[in-house]
Amino acid sequence: MAFEDVVIERNLNKWNVLVASLIAGFDKLGVLSQAVVNKDMEVVADKLARFFKVKGNVPQVDSSSSFEENMKRIIEFIDRELELAGESSVTLEGENVTFEVVGNTCHFCPKGVGEAELPGTACPYPSLLMNFANKFLPEDQQVEVVLQDRNYLKKEGGKCRIIFRRKS
Repeated sequence: MAFEDVVIERNLNKWNVLVASLIAGFDKLGVLSQAVVNKDMEVVADKLARFFKVKGNVPQVDSSSSFEENMKRIIEFIDRELELAGESSVTLEGENVTFEVVGNTCHFCPKGVGEAELPGTACPYPSLLMNFANKFLPEDQQVEVVLQDRNYLKKEGGKCRIIFRRKS
């Protein structure tokens, strides 16, 4: 699909293109991988958390709510504030919290938007969401990403799925 068609189909804005292309640019240098993106998103998550605190706009979490409810609120907050995708969902499955994005509506995909050409994934969401959440969750509710077939996300049926759980 031509880039121009991707812009229209995914309803992208200039910031979506900027971020996805910036991440994808590491592919041209031969250094793009999920590991590189994960490390970078640690810094991005910290800056975003600090930004939202300065602006007085933070996710509503508290220690009297369950981990699953707090995590759901955080993901919905960051999805709403950054407009991660046109179609996404957050579901609670036992002690896991699952974030799913309809792949062709993702606004920051380094491959689908930024046109990176690499095997595997370079998704910013697993590390971004985990590290951002850990800035706001109570100490006893810190989160980690659940590996799926040794990957941070699983692509299946046109969707990208990321699963989170409380750190043990």
